[in-house]
Amino acid sequence: MRRIILLGATGYTGSRVLNELAADDGLDVVLVGRNRERLQAQADVPGIGCRIVEADTAAPGALDSLLTGDDVVISTVGPFGDLGKEVARSVARVGAVYFDSTGEPPFIEWMFRELDARARETGALLVPAFGYDYVPGNVAGWLVAQDAGADAVGVEVGYFLMQGSRGAYRPLKLRNLPNVTTPGTRESAFKVLAEPAFAFRGRSDDRFGLERQRSGMSLLRFAVDGHRLNGLSIGGSEHFGLPEVLPNIRSVDVGLGWFGPAVAPVHYATRLGGPVLTSGISQRVVAAAAERMPFKERFPSQPARTVVVGRALDADGGVSAELVMDGPEPYAMTAGLLSGAAQMVAGGTGDAAGVRGPLAALGAEELVRLSDVVGFQKV
Repeated sequence: MRRIILLGATGYTGSRVLNELAADDGLDVVLVGRNRERLQAQADVPGIGCRIVEADTAAPGALDSLLTGDDVVISTVGPFGDLGKEVARSVARVGAVYFDSTGEPPFIEWMFRELDARARETGALLVPAFGYDYVPGNVAGWLVAQDAGADAVGVEVGYFLMQGSRGAYRPLKLRNLPNVTTPGTRESAFKVLAEPAFAFRGRSDDRFGLERQRSGMSLLRFAVDGHRLNGLSIGGSEHFGLPEVLPNIRSVDVGLGWFGPAVAPVHYATRLGGPVLTSGISQRVVAAAAERMPFKERFPSQPARTVVVGRALDADGGVSAELVMDGPEPYAMTAGLLSGAAQMVAGGTGDAAGVRGPLAALGAEELVRLSDVVGFQKV
C-alpha cells in the first residue's frame, strides 16, 4: 500500500478528507503543514493514526526530500495559484501521484501547460480539481456524450446549488450562499470573475484546443424542475478532461450558476466591460474586495445539494441528449472524491502519467463508480 501525503489537514476541506481517510485504519497517512501543534492536534483525534511532518509547502523544493515516486499526495491548500505551485512541481520531479481540490481555472491551466511534459518523463500523475470543482462536470459530460453517441460534438455543463430533492428542487438564494460555502470558496468564486478564462473549441493553433475568453463572457441557460437557471461561463478542468476521452468533441462550455438573479447582470457587465475587467488593476481591486467580503468567518451551516446539468450538442447546435445529476453538498463530495481516489491509486488502480483530467487519470468507468459511491448520481 502506497503512502498518502495530506496537505491542508488543519483546514475545513482537509480535515474532512482526513476523516474519510481515517475510516480505513490500514492506510499509511502523513500530515504535512507549517504548524506542528495544529497538525498534532489533528493526528491525536481518536481513530486517526498518522504521522506529521512540519514544512512550508509553498517554499521551493520543500517537499523534494520528503516525497518518493510511490507517494500519493492530496493537497487542499489554497489559494493554489499562490501556495500550490511548488507542491505540484515537487510531485512532477519525483514521479509521485497528486490530486488537489482547486477551483482556480488559471492554476489548472498552468499545471497542464507547465508540468505535463515533465510529469510524463518521470511517470508522475497530476490531477488538478479533483473535487466538487470539477469532477461532477467531467462525469456528467462523459455520461451525456455516451447517451448522445456519434451525434455529440459539443458538451455544456451547468453547476448549481439547490435545496430539496429532485421534483421539488428550490434554487439556493444568493443571500444563503454564505451558509453553504466556506470563506475561501466564496473568495475564490468572486476572484474568478476578474480572471482570464478559456473554453475548449478544438483550435489547431493551441496545444489543448483552447480559446481565450473572459469569465462570464457567455451565459448558459438550463432548466431543472421548471426552474430556469443561468450559469456564467468559466474555465474548468472539463475543457482539458473531456476532449482527452471524447476525441470527436469540438466544444466544451462550463457554467457556474451560484449567483442566482445576479448571473445575468454579471454576464452583461462582463461583455460591456471587456478587457478592463481582466486588467491587472481590476484583478487587484477584486482581490482586495474579496478579502473583505461580509460573513468572512461564516462556514457551512445549512444543507444544500449539488445539482449538475449535462447537455450534448449536435453539429447544428441542437440538444441531442441531456441529464441531471444530484449529489451531496460540495465539501462532502470533495472529501469523498479525494480520499476515494487516493485510496484507489494507493491500492494499485491506474497507470496514467502526465497532467490529466479525472476521466483519463482513473478511467471513465472507475471515475463514474467512485462518483456513485460518494452519492453523485443521475436523477
